[in-house]
Amino acid sequence: MLEWLYNNNYSSLNEGIMRNRASLYFATLLISAMVLLLVPLTAQAGDGPYVVRGNQHMLIGIVLDEAAVRAALPKGLEPADGMTGGINVYKSGGGEGVAAFGRSYIWVDLKGFDSISGSKARYILWSATSTDPGKLKRAGYLVVKGDTVLKKDGAQVSGSTVVDGKQIMKTAIKLADDKKCGPATGSLNYPILPDRAGKLMMIQYTFIATICGGASPVVAEIMVDADHPLAKFKPTKMTWAAFAPDLSFAGSPMIPIKMASE
Repeated sequence: MLEWLYNNNYSSLNEGIMRNRASLYFATLLISAMVLLLVPLTAQAGDGPYVVRGNQHMLIGIVLDEAAVRAALPKGLEPADGMTGGINVYKSGGGEGVAAFGRSYIWVDLKGFDSISGSKARYILWSATSTDPGKLKRAGYLVVKGDTVLKKDGAQVSGSTVVDGKQIMKTAIKLADDKKCGPATGSLNYPILPDRAGKLMMIQYTFIATICGGASPVVAEIMVDADHPLAKFKPTKMTWAAFAPDLSFAGSPMIPIKMASE
């Protein structure tokens, strides 16, 4: 679903969304108000719910090495056909109980667990975050403390991920000449394994955004030694790109996943 939004014309989408935009914003404000009441109880634990606004995202679709992906996935998760995934480089303005932050991560698409909007679920294989990485570590992810730089210069959007003062990932995309940007909404499911001996959980993210689709990936370079944990997730191919100049999302608390075998 998201890849379709990124790469197709927005005319029909715009018509439907604009007719319901007032009610959509009302619903978003209502959810935000509810979160305001809940955040003081949950933000310290880092388990949501929460809302962040003023985000800018650069996304690049990639293909990953199958052996590396399968070795990294928890039991019960299966990669999508084609070993598709992506790189998300973004800066966030933060929100209630959440300070502004920068983050970069590599994900793999999953079979099953599709969101209500039809998007494939994602599992984060590696991440760097400017905030305390403890929350993502508690979710079972491979995460380090690092800085993210995101810049837009005309049609070029570039990203840089810096860890321990060294740039370890460089990304860039070129926006479409016709600036195919438009409103979009959707949801994404992120399975997590907070306890390696425990059961899979899920965090659901619902977003409202302006997304510029039809972009072209320029570079997705990982600059680390062969023995670095990130090295095995070097993309074998770039497939699509997009830029969200303005995005807000709400994250849910951790939700238990009931497996089909249970």
